[in-house]
Amino acid sequence: MELNDITIFMELYRNRSITKTAELLHYTQSNVSTRLMKLEKEFHGTFFLRTRSGLEILPDGERFCKYASRAEKTLKSLYQEFQVENPEIRIGSTQLLSRLYFPWLFEKNCHFTMHTDAVKKLNRNFNSQIYDIIITHMVQTPETGIFQIQKSEPLLWTASSSLNILPEEVLPVFVSRDKLCPLRHLTLQVLSQEKSELSLIEVDTLDLMISLLSSTRTIALLPEKLIKEEKRLKALPFLSPVILPVYGYCRRKTDADMLKELFEEPDYHI
Repeated sequence: MELNDITIFMELYRNRSITKTAELLHYTQSNVSTRLMKLEKEFHGTFFLRTRSGLEILPDGERFCKYASRAEKTLKSLYQEFQVENPEIRIGSTQLLSRLYFPWLFEKNCHFTMHTDAVKKLNRNFNSQIYDIIITHMVQTPETGIFQIQKSEPLLWTASSSLNILPEEVLPVFVSRDKLCPLRHLTLQVLSQEKSELSLIEVDTLDLMISLLSSTRTIALLPEKLIKEEKRLKALPFLSPVILPVYGYCRRKTDADMLKELFEEPDYHI
């Protein structure tokens, strides 16, 4: 159990809502849900029942709350006594990159909050010190005295793992409806260079794209890391891969070391 789990549980207890708790604590909803499941597993109980109207507290949750409320008060007193802020790392990233790197960060048990934001806001919020780290696919212009780490993320043409796609087939291509999506930009760039006149299908979310890809005779350009995690998808070896540059920015060397390990890069610079 992590110290932040107490805060997450108490906000869930007070609000009876994963969505509202995520908003209040500046977490993603998936982060809140994952921390709750891990907490329930550790203490061999089920704390909440999900209903259409929100969360319903269960007997195990009431029992846990008796101790969690005391722990919450103790933690607040502890931070106040030593005048120390919660050493939580605030990470800002795009929806796509959050999806790629959140699992690694979570497995490392880092004390962090993941914020999904528009690309244009990442640099501004980093300079305003709202974020300790930003991860983006576009070069930013942060203030001096920062660490910059770069990674090349391979993108592969993808289709349903249940289908046999032939090299000569001409199939519709999924792209994001978001004009700033890097996958959309690179997909259109490749098709333009090859002068391909393929049918484009726009979708609103990455999850919807993956779901449709797995059940239809279509293709899309997706990160290799994501394809490996999705058994429903497979890469098409006869189509050339594309490289997506990814950039990480932070101020502290400890954060740079974490980004370096995350990106698996041997070097970084300041």
